[in-house]
Amino acid sequence: MKVQFTKNEIEIMQTCLDQWGIPAQVGQAVEECAELIVALQKFVNRTSKPDTVERVLDEIADVEMMLAQMRLVLGIDDDALRKRIECKFDRLQKYLLRDDV
Repeated sequence: MKVQFTKNEIEIMQTCLDQWGIPAQVGQAVEECAELIVALQKFVNRTSKPDTVERVLDEIADVEMMLAQMRLVLGIDDDALRKRIECKFDRLQKYLLRDDV
């Protein structure tokens, strides 16, 4: 389920960072996350509308692209991210196994 970007796509993302700057791209990442939040809320409230899944898909794509740019900015590699995800899943699994949940 991993999103893999091509070398060309990574170069385009780096060009965005170089051209518009880190503060602008961080702001764009925040905006894209907010748009995903709105799309997800509309999906929950209006599941019968045919365009809601497409809208969520578009916003997920935008967020994935911006997350990749943030990883470039912060120098976060696959291994570091994988380790952090494993820690999060370990914590989630422990939470799910608790009796008082």
